[in-house]
Amino acid sequence: MKKNIILLTLTLASTSAFANEEAFNINDVKLLELSKPLPLKAEGGIEAFAAAGAWTDVITNPTIRNAGQVYRGPIMSPPANTPSTSKVTNITWQWNIFNYNSGLITYLCETAQGRCIDVSGNFGAGANLEGANVSASTSWQYLFYVPGNGALNPTMFGQTGSVAVTYQ
Repeated sequence: MKKNIILLTLTLASTSAFANEEAFNINDVKLLELSKPLPLKAEGGIEAFAAAGAWTDVITNPTIRNAGQVYRGPIMSPPANTPSTSKVTNITWQWNIFNYNSGLITYLCETAQGRCIDVSGNFGAGANLEGANVSASTSWQYLFYVPGNGALNPTMFGQTGSVAVTYQ
């Protein structure tokens, strides 16, 4: 089943869209659909990506104990010498949660503008972000949310998460 890639813009009432203990209202998320979902660019193989520029980062995602709270993974940042004028062409992601709950909502968010890709249930894939105007020097972060309230049983334990960004 093919899933459309959607960029989301988080517009939460608080000063930080990425606070760990913040109440989350799904109605506060504004969807910004890409005009045309595009396949990952693959011409020339990985060498084509490396020639233009690429970076990757790996983190450990948080433990998710309670429904109704937003949990954030550590920020995944590009190297300091990544050109801010370059634009992301592709992003691939991978994330894992032990004791996964099918109600888990998961976003991969660029931290500069708070725009997100819904990666719920999609543990490893990619998106062509050409035309989305995302700077290659932008950091990324996973956000996790389970609707409802109260303690989760079983607790979900964060495992590794990563991104690989290619840019022109």
